[in-house]
Amino acid sequence: MRLQIKWVNGWAQLHGTGPDGRRVRRALKTKDPRRAEELRAAAESRLWQADLYGAGAVVTFDECALKYAEDGGEVRYLVAITEQLTGVKLRDITPSMVRDAARKAYPTAANSTVNRQAITPARAVINYGHAQGWCGAIKVKGFSVPKPKRRAVDRAYLDALRPHLPPRLFALMLFLHQTGRRVTEGLELTPEQVSGGRAFIPETKNGDAAWAHLTPELQDLIAEIDPRHGRVFGYVKRSSLYPTLRRACKKAGVEYLGTHQVGRHSFASTLQEAGWDAKAIAEAGGWKTTRMVSETYMHPVEPQARAAAVFGKKTKG
Repeated sequence: MRLQIKWVNGWAQLHGTGPDGRRVRRALKTKDPRRAEELRAAAESRLWQADLYGAGAVVTFDECALKYAEDGGEVRYLVAITEQLTGVKLRDITPSMVRDAARKAYPTAANSTVNRQAITPARAVINYGHAQGWCGAIKVKGFSVPKPKRRAVDRAYLDALRPHLPPRLFALMLFLHQTGRRVTEGLELTPEQVSGGRAFIPETKNGDAAWAHLTPELQDLIAEIDPRHGRVFGYVKRSSLYPTLRRACKKAGVEYLGTHQVGRHSFASTLQEAGWDAKAIAEAGGWKTTRMVSETYMHPVEPQARAAAVFGKKTKG
């Protein structure tokens, strides 16, 4: 096998047959004869290596990234990290190389951004390459990101907001607070899915169906609001309720906490304060694992004050 250079309108093109019998037709994107010969020799050597040792011997990160994208992979953040690893053979890439490339791609970004926009897409490309048999599996550790402190609230928080919220939005907030369901699940609820003091959720984030039991108070509130757009609470997109919620928080003089902390986080914390264990809370709120409940969603209210109260009682006796 020997690849040939043909000139078309002054531009070099590669023609020939590979060692596997496949035809090779490729634009070399140069008008320089010397550069064209360098590219021809490199392409020929590469084809022989692939034939003798397999594609894994020659596939580079950028080539794998292109195949990954063509196969339907997520491309939103692929360009920046690919630019840093272009030309690097996939099989030679190490976790430290990925982390260095990620930091170079986003030198001033927060760790969370670097993880999301560089580490995650790099992992996806390498995992794809591993699935094709082009490289071994590696584990790339993300940069450390401190977990934000989330606040759980009690019913007094909602009562403070109530005079400043439309009835349908207050009903939605109470639904989230008392059932622990996600805001999208509440928004998508239709009148047909509510009956007998329960709300049926056909598909949760985990992919399972679930029932949310409604308190008598919540049932009465839902009965008093007219459905809109085929939805119980009348909101099609969650972005449409946040401006109203922010204004209500400002008028009520309370901290704006969105829907997740007031709902799912506070649901878990309230049940914990009532003596529930993580397993029971996970089952009630639809969490897949108790670990997530324990580490992320359970928030003891004033633990130091409660501890002091316990020891204070003991010393009095």
